[in-house]
Amino acid sequence: MSGERSIEIERAPVSAGLADELAVFWEETFGTSFDETREVLGNGLEVGRNRDIVWFVRRESVGTSDLGATCQLTVSIEQPELGGLGGVATADDCRRQGLAERLCREARDLFREAGGEAVFLGTINPAAARVYNRLGWRRLAGSTVYANITGDRSPEEFLVDWFRGAAGPVTVIPGTAHARIPMIPLLLTPHSEQVLDANVDLLSVRYARQDSCMGLYPRYAELASADGAWFGGWSENGRLVGLASVRPLPVTGGGAGWTAQLDGCVHRVARAAWRDLIDAALDWASEAGASEALVVTSVEDESKRIQFEANGFVPDGAGDEIDIDGRRVGTARLKRQL
Repeated sequence: MSGERSIEIERAPVSAGLADELAVFWEETFGTSFDETREVLGNGLEVGRNRDIVWFVRRESVGTSDLGATCQLTVSIEQPELGGLGGVATADDCRRQGLAERLCREARDLFREAGGEAVFLGTINPAAARVYNRLGWRRLAGSTVYANITGDRSPEEFLVDWFRGAAGPVTVIPGTAHARIPMIPLLLTPHSEQVLDANVDLLSVRYARQDSCMGLYPRYAELASADGAWFGGWSENGRLVGLASVRPLPVTGGGAGWTAQLDGCVHRVARAAWRDLIDAALDWASEAGASEALVVTSVEDESKRIQFEANGFVPDGAGDEIDIDGRRVGTARLKRQL
């Protein structure tokens, strides 16, 4: 019986063969690259920062040991209260056997037994959403991200509670994989600004639907791998309360130096940290040889524009329009010499 099929569990680093097998399975299922999976799972790239656990079952067909269903749990080492679930996939000939539900239930239970409070996942699949709902996941407003909260709280109540006590001094450090899971509550909290970070195409869930969860951190990792940089602002009680990024723009016109595009966001409880985050990005750009800094923000984000102008940026005309939940919104450009 398929319900009695044996569930296997592996913790990173797994064998190179299994890491590649998982990556191929997920690439075929989701139609996107999972090269990072080979590094994180196969080489244990984030051991000491995140704990990665994979559950899987294999097909029962004679003569094959191919994967039938999988899921992956990532838990922050420094903040084990937070987790993210991804890689939930089932082979076509293994569907409607309850395999994904079994694996996700095991992942959820292990997370809770270790003291976990909130485990996030993202899905745009209605059938998958029904499975997650049965297991206690609830959709966050303004997104297709779901949160399974331990105890009798809604996801929105958890987000408010998570940042309670995060006001006060903030330490700004270069971004690392420590932020992979903690950035989810920050970016899924409704912000007043429309554009959170133009460098990584992030908009506030107050204005536009967010369809990414475990795909948020890879945006910043990709930025860093393309000669950019990013920074996190951490409160004294260990909450990630802000992010800032720098993206190098192609040099045009044969001039000396290059342009660094900056952006970032902070949680409302840590507004005072905004200047420190932007200064960290500016310092990095200057030391890397940029001759000027550029900001592109929504014309409706007046408070954000004022903050940049207070930091030496001056208006530099209009930018291209952006789409915010089906509405075309103009952008404004601001520049500062370095």
